[in-house]
Amino acid sequence: MVDEEQAGAVTEMRPRSSLREARRSVMQRAYATKEAAADQLITAAERIRAEALRSGDEVALRQANQLARSLERAAVYLHGHTFDQMTGDATQFVQSKPWQAVIIAFLLGAVFGRSLRRGRP
Repeated sequence: MVDEEQAGAVTEMRPRSSLREARRSVMQRAYATKEAAADQLITAAERIRAEALRSGDEVALRQANQLARSLERAAVYLHGHTFDQMTGDATQFVQSKPWQAVIIAFLLGAVFGRSLRRGRP
């Protein structure tokens, strides 16, 4: 009887262990993707500034610097926060400004939907 209980316990632990490993793997990939996105934001900010400098237009340079600073702030936020912290911040934003959150969600959905439609022949 003890052998059956031990076998059941071992069998039960394997799926839990596999599930734990899968979750860890997914989280590692998610954090790697988050870091890559932050790095790409910084690269985009640098490119925007470089293009604006090449143009020589003072207004374009000022606007490019403003946009680049926003991208850099987003990158710093991504680098400095965990997913749990970002979820908390998003929840707080939605609770404090629900209509803005609905509009942002609608716009993101529309952009995402268009990008999916473009991929079709």
